[in-house]
Amino acid sequence: MSRDYSPDTCRTLVEKFRQAGIHRRLRVDRYEAGDELVYEATGVVPALPVRVKLRIDKFIGGGFAGQVYRANVTAIDAPQGNVPGLRVGGTYAVKILIPPSAFSRTFRDAIYAVGFQGPFSHQVNPAAVRAGALWQKFIQRATAIRFGDDRAVKDVLATFVDRDIGSCGEISEWVEGRNWRFEVDDRLGQRRRWCRGKDVPAELLGSPEYRAKKTFMAEFVRLLHELGAHEFARQYEWWTCKSQPNVFKRLDTESDPEAGLTAMDFRAGLALLPFLPMSPGDVPLIFKGLARGSLVQFDRGDLSKLRRFVDGHREHFSDMGEAMDELAAAEDAYRNSQPDVTHNHMRLLYSRKLWAGIFDAAVTGWQVRNITDEETTRRLRRSRTMTFLFALAGLLPLVGAATAVAALVVGLRTAAPGWPLAGAVAALAVVPGALGRLIRRLWGRADARRHLAALLTSPAYLLRAVRAHAIETAIRWLHAGRIREATAQAIADNPLVFFAHLPLSVLPVFLHKLLTDWRYVVGLVQYIVVRPLRLYFKPAAREQWLRDMVSEGRRKHMLTDEDAERILSRIQEPFIQKYLKSLAVHVCTLPVTQIVSVGVAIWYKVSHGLSWNQAWDEMLLIIGIFQVIPISPGSLARGLYVLYLVIRERNFKDYNIAVFLGFFKYVGYLAFPIQMAYRYPALARFM
Repeated sequence: MSRDYSPDTCRTLVEKFRQAGIHRRLRVDRYEAGDELVYEATGVVPALPVRVKLRIDKFIGGGFAGQVYRANVTAIDAPQGNVPGLRVGGTYAVKILIPPSAFSRTFRDAIYAVGFQGPFSHQVNPAAVRAGALWQKFIQRATAIRFGDDRAVKDVLATFVDRDIGSCGEISEWVEGRNWRFEVDDRLGQRRRWCRGKDVPAELLGSPEYRAKKTFMAEFVRLLHELGAHEFARQYEWWTCKSQPNVFKRLDTESDPEAGLTAMDFRAGLALLPFLPMSPGDVPLIFKGLARGSLVQFDRGDLSKLRRFVDGHREHFSDMGEAMDELAAAEDAYRNSQPDVTHNHMRLLYSRKLWAGIFDAAVTGWQVRNITDEETTRRLRRSRTMTFLFALAGLLPLVGAATAVAALVVGLRTAAPGWPLAGAVAALAVVPGALGRLIRRLWGRADARRHLAALLTSPAYLLRAVRAHAIETAIRWLHAGRIREATAQAIADNPLVFFAHLPLSVLPVFLHKLLTDWRYVVGLVQYIVVRPLRLYFKPAAREQWLRDMVSEGRRKHMLTDEDAERILSRIQEPFIQKYLKSLAVHVCTLPVTQIVSVGVAIWYKVSHGLSWNQAWDEMLLIIGIFQVIPISPGSLARGLYVLYLVIRERNFKDYNIAVFLGFFKYVGYLAFPIQMAYRYPALARFM
């Protein structure tokens, strides 16, 4: 059920890839704990060159903006002076601005391309990363003035280009912090008055951490707008309902609810398109952006407002004159590096500076992404015609997709046969894209040309290349959780295992595993069927279940030590046992709705004597109806069980909330936590 594997397995696979002796490089999608990286980096303020060697301690995770690691610095070579904050032996956050997930990368890049008509800037454009890091430095200094604490913004120390993964990145301070801890709030009315700006005595208010965070984020957003960092503020707008994780509380300030709040994230992952808000809170932000003349929002700032703020606090920014000059230059290079129709407007028709910047940034981006080697990069910089043709080859996938859509529309209007039409559409979509990638690969890199020549002339090399490709793909599958370590090693030893898995790799991960991994199937059955039954019939299993959850909650700082001890000390109480048993029943009811909905759909198909093609739409409609109705077979089973407890025990008081909520879908899963809120508040809010 997990994606755990040993980093040594991946390193063994990488070594086997290298032993294959093929001409092309290994395509890296992420790093492992224990890997050593060397970067030619540049400090943010001051902009000093530094060669830094890092050892990856842990892969933290990744989203649309990029992938994050905790790393230790093992060596530094700083010929022109030390970068402030960067030292040997220190622990830092390393963010590489490309998602580890192929889906996240594709979705992010598609959204960005619609908005700015170019590749994702933070990944491919060092000027964009420098501009973002410098903005963060000025914001950090301004926050120190406003809040009296320079730790209220995470410090960014250096930027770099990762040549292996093919992306820009940055080194920042490592913040030992947490997100939030659940708090009892039994005075919602008073807090509502406080939210409206009413003067409410502190002793009448609860949730001090919640209130402190909301106040901090509101003040921080106001400061960002005052600085001109309007689109950076989008990361901290409370009512987007996705910004709260961007503020951490430092662990060394646990004694004070208002202290240690730190703004962590200044690299947006998704552009905000006017027709595609990602949350209700984005809707007013879209209109505010339109009022500023920004139809598409990402990370654009107003340098004139920043300069006015700096001039008004000159004594606090006396050492950042060169940083302001570099920020202005980086912003100019960045904003002139992409077509960005919604901001550049008519400049696209006449500005030679804009087009020169677009061409130059395109060549830089290809080199960063390893599409071109150094020699091809030099040639492209010397010829705008070659650059244009190289870019045109990269647009062939879009041409294929557009042609496929057109063919599909025509085919549907003319009632063309299904399978021939599907085959034609697939060919139109895939062939131009594959051709464009082949052209660019051969044009862009000498090692790719040597690789292809060897494939066509040496059968022995072809076999080694197939094995190397299988190993490379096995590493990606291992990262995605598609296969186990044993399968990855089997693929490395026998490419036939790879070809057995290859057709299934287009399926979602869980389906791929379901069809190829019997241990996964056994674990899934045990998790869905056996585990709920054990929890229902075995008190020891229920107690261990609760202990494991409490331990996890304590590790993630969701529970205080006092709350955790209070919960565990009452684990033997009869009502706690009854509560856990009821939760086990609720877990048992999870698949009921899905099983019934599929069963009814199949019964409809069989009872009406329909073929699969005829019944497909109706069956999907039946299954869909079961997903949206407020009372489902699963919730009925859950509610009837609670009603059974009321009748059997002749006890309505202890079930007066759960007996009603249990019958409703989704909300019913909260029935028992809500029921216990009065008697066991710590356990109720945790569950």
